[in-house]
Amino acid sequence: MSVNKIVMKILKEDIRNRIVTAARNEFIKNGFRKTSMRTISAKSGVVLGNIYNYFKTKDDIFYAVLRPLLAVLDGRLSSYRIEPNKIDKLRFSIQSQKDLLRETLKIIFLYKEELKLLLFESKGTSVEFFRENFIEEQVAISKEYIDQMQKVYPQIQTKVSSLFFRISSSTWVTIVGEIVSNPEIRKEEAKQVLSEYIRYNTAGWRELINQ
Repeated sequence: MSVNKIVMKILKEDIRNRIVTAARNEFIKNGFRKTSMRTISAKSGVVLGNIYNYFKTKDDIFYAVLRPLLAVLDGRLSSYRIEPNKIDKLRFSIQSQKDLLRETLKIIFLYKEELKLLLFESKGTSVEFFRENFIEEQVAISKEYIDQMQKVYPQIQTKVSSLFFRISSSTWVTIVGEIVSNPEIRKEEAKQVLSEYIRYNTAGWRELINQ
């Protein structure tokens, strides 16, 4: 690659980053619907016509703002899937509870503003139904996990209602939403709440499947 092409690539990335950074600030301040492309142009210092060379719509910019968070959440969901030949009871272990707490806190406080946008300000965007889709994915993973456990440990009880799976997954998302939407909740309080719920949830599942 020639020097000129390298310079042009760097300049384009710089402009793109300016657009995304300015848009993020405006989305956080005013929400998706009340943020205009003209405002993003003014705040980023990039002329409106040029913005459309990088993003076709405001929704594309909104998605770019949320892309790092979405990638992390997708990675977390993928990590919950366990190969059938590696199934065990580790999810009930103290260490697994600590890992879940640590990772959840990390995501919440690294992407707190993005989580607020995703859960409460995404109406009319391509991620409007993220909450519903995320819950459904969690339900599917949980059912698959319990089914696999039953094959390895035939003595466990697996007759758990589909509605309960959904309620359990929905509650988790609701708790995260409560934490990110309340500016008075600090990290220590969030840690306590999450720790309490994880212990409560783990004990409940143990009882349900007779562990």
